[in-house]
Amino acid sequence: MSEYVTFAYGEALFKLMKKKSIEKITVDELCETGGIGRATYFRNFKSKDEIITAYIIMKWRKYERNLRLKEFKLNDSYRVKSYFDFCYSMRKNNDLIIGQGHHGAILTAYETIMTDSDTGQSEDTYESYYLAYGLFGIFMKWARGGYAESAQEMTNIVVEKIFAGNPK
Repeated sequence: MSEYVTFAYGEALFKLMKKKSIEKITVDELCETGGIGRATYFRNFKSKDEIITAYIIMKWRKYERNLRLKEFKLNDSYRVKSYFDFCYSMRKNNDLIIGQGHHGAILTAYETIMTDSDTGQSEDTYESYYLAYGLFGIFMKWARGGYAESAQEMTNIVVEKIFAGNPK
């Protein structure tokens, strides 16, 4: 699926979610707002949660490429801080997703991102799932707490307390 399609549907979905519950958003509304036809929707997505997941993954992959994050170990403070900066940059969308009870779409995105299952270089390991679920849990606590800590404070918590002694 193209970035354009994912972006258009993602932006349209979040725009509509600001006005009403995701469950009440029709495919017709989504397609009209996104400027893309129904056939394209059904060819690329099975649900609105899939749009959310694809949108997060698309945004992350672009961010990851721009910052060359794959050049750093998972426990490197630059990479960890970049993760929290990204989460914070998505705060408005994240809050909509969580507020409407669709945080499972975020977890699915994290699973894909941490396992690289969308890149053809899959690391389908216990460790990658452990990290996906762990980071998701940390993110959810942070988001539900109103992002009270800064991205740097969250980095310190993860690097110094959670990743300490894990030389991945």
